[in-house]
Amino acid sequence: MVTYEQLGEMYDAEVVDQDGHKVGGMDQVYLDNGTGNPAWVSIRAGWFGGRKILCPVSNATIQGGRIQVPYPLAMIKDAPDIPCDGHLTEDEEEQLYDYYSVDQGPAPSA
Repeated sequence: MVTYEQLGEMYDAEVVDQDGHKVGGMDQVYLDNGTGNPAWVSIRAGWFGGRKILCPVSNATIQGGRIQVPYPLAMIKDAPDIPCDGHLTEDEEEQLYDYYSVDQGPAPSA
């Protein structure tokens, strides 16, 4: 579980999939409203980081400037297109929870 104390390590980190393949650079952290712990990250992916993808980090590990998430690269790249422009709506959250098969918790916010 990624904690609030690890936030500093997350900035400018590279996000990699479950097998260590590069997904992209970490863009923004979304915190859980209830716990204050990191719940989601937006990832800059594609040419020049043109697309931003949301991925849960509740089961991620942080080490050596990398955030390793427990999902395959193809799944992350095919995630729903959710605008990474602030607070997630309940509908957006539900889409992401369903897609990644994550148990729903308190709503994260930017």
